[in-house]
Amino acid sequence: MSVRPNFGKAAHPVQWQSNNSMTIAVVIPTYNHARYLADAISSVIAQKRPADEIIVVDDGSTDDPAAVVARFPGVQLIRQENQGLAAARNTGLRSCTASHVVFLDSDDRLLSNALEAGLNCVAKHPDCAFIYGGYRYITHDGSACGIDHYSPISGDPNLALIRHNLIGMHATAVFRRDCLLEVGGYDGTLRLAEDYDLYLRLVRNHPVACHPGIVAEYRWHEQNISSDGLKMLRATLKVLDRHEARIRPNTLEREALQQGRANWRNHYAWTMLETSHAIGPSLRAVQLFVRALETSPWFVLLTMKNFVGWRFKQAVPVPLTRLVSRWM
Repeated sequence: MSVRPNFGKAAHPVQWQSNNSMTIAVVIPTYNHARYLADAISSVIAQKRPADEIIVVDDGSTDDPAAVVARFPGVQLIRQENQGLAAARNTGLRSCTASHVVFLDSDDRLLSNALEAGLNCVAKHPDCAFIYGGYRYITHDGSACGIDHYSPISGDPNLALIRHNLIGMHATAVFRRDCLLEVGGYDGTLRLAEDYDLYLRLVRNHPVACHPGIVAEYRWHEQNISSDGLKMLRATLKVLDRHEARIRPNTLEREALQQGRANWRNHYAWTMLETSHAIGPSLRAVQLFVRALETSPWFVLLTMKNFVGWRFKQAVPVPLTRLVSRWM
């Protein structure tokens, strides 16, 4: 599936490329995640279509990722002072020479079909700044959990991505390196939501494409940056504010921005509710519930209403639930 923006400059022209003529690098930024790093590197080495370059960027870690990288011949290690995830990805972007690049966080994994499926999609849509697929969650020990996630783009990709980050997991995306360099890579001033900011900047002037293949595994653990819903919400709304300041005023984009802000509030309110429920009765759970209520009060109240209604239906005989529904 491929979609083009309906405004702005024409997409960057390129010649058709076959899978054999394209090269691909995998950049793995890491910061104090050495215990997961071997799993990430192994998932890249196990690709059906091998990576042309594997670069690990140590962003000032204190847990010795160099010892892990030394176990994998051919994997390049770059060390730098701690500057944040965006800066580490930019270091990897500048250091690789491949035509396309994937960014894999060191606590996540690629499935063995990731690069093959990604380049197959790129070959069909070579003018796209990036393509993406689907992903699934895994627990801290690597066990699968939950359902597969894939959200295709329909309609104008710029408006669709303003409303929500449909990519979901950064490692599912295969980027054209020249397009990333053209927009200056990631914004190093952003410590959170830097990937969402990049998508919005790229999609303004380039088409994007997607495919339904599940290509990556998102590891959920207690140290995930994205687990702090309130912090992530503030960062995401900041990205939308910055995007609003650089767009041409028109009704469709203003409406999309309004919808996007509401969607993100609901999304992180739901995340906080889920976390509160998962950790059980505790002060932390109460704090998360209050934060969710502050973030999106009507959404939380509606969710609680639906949940109470569902529990009521589970607990009482069907004739009584019908009687109550008619009375209501």
